[in-house]
Amino acid sequence: MLDWHIMAAIGCVGLTSYAMRAGGFLAAAVMPAAGPMQRFLRLAPGNLFVAFVAAGCIEGGIPNIAGSIVALATMVVARREWAALIAGFGAAAFAAAVVV
Repeated sequence: MLDWHIMAAIGCVGLTSYAMRAGGFLAAAVMPAAGPMQRFLRLAPGNLFVAFVAAGCIEGGIPNIAGSIVALATMVVARREWAALIAGFGAAAFAAAVVV
C-alpha cells in the first residue's frame, strides 16, 4: 500500500510541471513573432550548452579540456558524433592517466 505523502508529492510535481509547460505556451503565444526576444530564444540552447561544457571543463581540469578539444576537432573533421565521442573520451582518459 502506498503512503499518501508519496502520492501527494508525485501529484504536486506533476501539477507543477504541467503548470510550467502551460505557462510557457501561454507566454510564447503573446510574444511578438519577430524581435530581440525571438532571436535570444533561438540562441538560448546553444548558449546553455556552451555554459555547461565550459563549467565541466573548468571543474575537470586538463583531462576534460583535452577531451573537449579533441572531440571538437574530430567533429569538425569527421562530422560524425560517435567518432567525436570516442576520440574525446579516449583523449580525456589518456590525459587523466598522464596527468595523475
